[in-house]
Amino acid sequence: MEPTHDTNEEIGQGTTKAWMVEYTVEVDEDSNRHLSLIIAQEVSEIQHMLLRELRKTYHDSTRVDVTIHRMEPVNTTTDALYFEGIFAP
Repeated sequence: MEPTHDTNEEIGQGTTKAWMVEYTVEVDEDSNRHLSLIIAQEVSEIQHMLLRELRKTYHDSTRVDVTIHRMEPVNTTTDALYFEGIFAP
């Protein structure tokens, strides 16, 4: 699936955005798939927050291999009519 936006333009804007990061972590012989929502302005902040999350989650592991599959800003414009009557509190 190809991205529908130019991430280079959006990263350089300097506004705080929510970013969806999908990645796989391999520890020992186990593989875990993750999906994280990270609030950041720049790629360096996204990397820092992801590293913090990995250290917190896998603090006992000596080696952790991470493969990032997708990193893109979250689009918050949603057509509420698609959900009308489907979900109830």
